[in-house]
Parts: sequence; structure tokens; C-alpha cells
Amino acid sequence: MFLILVNLSIFQIVLDIVLIILLTISVLLIWFLLNLKRKRLFREDQKKIAQYRIYGFFSSIIFENDIEDNKLTRKVEKLKKKIPFDQNWCKELIVESIIDLDRNLKGGQKKILIQAYLKFGLYSYLNELLLNGEWYYISKVLYYWRELGYTPSAKIIYPYVKHENLHIRKAAMLAYISISNEGPLQILEDYGDEISPIDEMKLLDILQRKKIKMPNKLGAWLSFDNSSQLGFVLKLVTHYNALEFAEKVINLLNHPERHVRFNALDVIGKLLLTKAECKLIEMYPNEDDVSKIKIINILSQIGSKNSLDFLIGLLEMPNRSEILLAVMYSLKELDCEMFENSFDDNPKLKVAKLHVLDQYI
Repeated sequence: MFLILVNLSIFQIVLDIVLIILLTISVLLIWFLLNLKRKRLFREDQKKIAQYRIYGFFSSIIFENDIEDNKLTRKVEKLKKKIPFDQNWCKELIVESIIDLDRNLKGGQKKILIQAYLKFGLYSYLNELLLNGEWYYISKVLYYWRELGYTPSAKIIYPYVKHENLHIRKAAMLAYISISNEGPLQILEDYGDEISPIDEMKLLDILQRKKIKMPNKLGAWLSFDNSSQLGFVLKLVTHYNALEFAEKVINLLNHPERHVRFNALDVIGKLLLTKAECKLIEMYPNEDDVSKIKIINILSQIGSKNSLDFLIGLLEMPNRSEILLAVMYSLKELDCEMFENSFDDNPKLKVAKLHVLDQYI
């Protein structure tokens, strides 16, 4: 009985100790979470105040015509004292504010924004961040420089097109083309990676916004070995309406890779390269259905009597309904009168014809 009482006492003591430890851990955890929340709220409030003062600063210099250099310096130093400028997040907040203002303001405010960017020492800060070596920071800096459009950064960006990290190489390529004033597309010769459809869209958007002139080597680039780059160069031919390279584009219809041939078809269709008619008819049997439909649609725009005969001949072959309808639409484009007066004696073609004339049938 005595031993049982002793064991119960020991158990009670151990239980009390465990409960005290758990209670202490719970209190510490609650304190930690509350403290973390307090710091987060403080940081958010600090960021809001800093953002408010930063926008106030830029409002004062943007709407002041021809602000003197010394006055701008004084304003910059004054703002530094009002915000936690020593914090990296604050420096980056200023960079992002400059980018945001440059995107949304119209009327030649770029100069004063870049002046402020340099006065704050942000060019040096981003350069130091770049030398950190971490891919995340390098990507961030490349993005900032690309959006800021500060041309002198281009010479620092160029070597990163050969970085070991694919993400950085892509970011460097986009950034360089976006800000360089010295043959920006020349970087394609040193860029060996695939240019994805998303990259193509970004690049074409940059070309549109910057109004980059057609590169002198565009014709030579139509001989690139990298099929992905070659596909993008074909898009450049369309972008610049470069009819002088029609022969080279048509020759690419012989390329072994379907991706390149399809992009060449796209150029032929958009630039209406009539010289390609015979080649299109010749390559038709060897292509997949998507490419066949594209060829048929192009022939409806550039075709002659040869195309008309070719398309009529296709009606005698077994075809999927999508191809049959594409042929019928093209025949209507090439010879509307013939189309309206034909095909009534063939039930299948008559249905297709009625659909072409009225898509709701």
C-alpha cells in the first residue's frame, strides 16, 4: 500500500512537471506568434508610411519643371531621413515606385525618374545585389533593369546570357533586348537556348514598344541551326514585313522540323508570298492535318488556277470534315461564282457547301 502511494506521488509530480512544461511552451508559442504578428503589422505600417512619402517625393519633383540638380539632391537626402532607407526593402520600394510611375505617366518623365534613381544610389545597390551570386537576386535585378530601361545597364547584363542557370539566361536575354540601344537583337547569336512561345510574345511586345529597327543580319539569321531561334526569326520577318527574304522563307518549307515549316507557313500567309504557291501544293501530302488546313487557307489568299484545280482534286479524296470544310471555304474565296453553281449533285459536298454559305446550318 505504501509503495502504491509512493508511486502515485511520483506520477503526480511527473504529471505536474509535464503540465508546467506544456503550459510554458504554450505561453511561449502564443507570445512568439503575437510578437510575429506585431512585427508584421509594424512592418506593413512602416511600408505604407514609406510608400506614402516616396510618392509624395516623386509628385513634388515630377510636377516641378526643370528641377535643379542641387535641389534634387537636397530633396533626395531629405527623403532618406524620413524613411528607413538603410533597409533593402525600402530601396526596392523606391525602384518599384519608379517603374510604376514610368509605366503610368505620359509625357517625358523618364529623365527625372532616372535622375532620382541615380541620386538614391540605386544603380550601385542593384549592381551589388547582382554580385551576390544567388539566382533569385540576379533575376530580380535583371527584371528591375529591364523595366527601368536604363541603357548603361546593358553592358553588365550581356554576360549573363551565358550564365549556368537557364532562368537567368532567359531573363538576361529579355532584359538586354529591352534596354540596349546598340543592335539589341544581336544577342540572339550568343543565346543558345530554346525561345518558348511565351518568350516570343514578350520579345515581340518589346520590339513593338521600343520600335527596334530591323537588324542588318536578319537574312543571315534565317540559317540558324537552333530551330527554336529560327522559328522566332521567322516571326521577325513577319514583324518587319521583310519581303526581301521571301525566297529564304519559302526554302524553309523544306526544313526537317515541323515547327520551322509551320512558322514559315505563317510568314507566307501573313505576307501573302504568292511565289510559294507551287511549293505549298507540293508539300501538302506530307504534312499533318493542322498544317494541311493552314496550307489550304493560305492558298485561298494567294492561289491561282493551279490552286483551284488542286483544291477541287482534294474533294475527290477521303478527308476529315475539318479539311473538307477548309477546302470548301477556300474554293469560295478563290472562285465564288463557281462555288455557288457547283456541288449540288453530291450530298456530302452539298451539305458542306450549305454550311459554308450559312454557318448556322
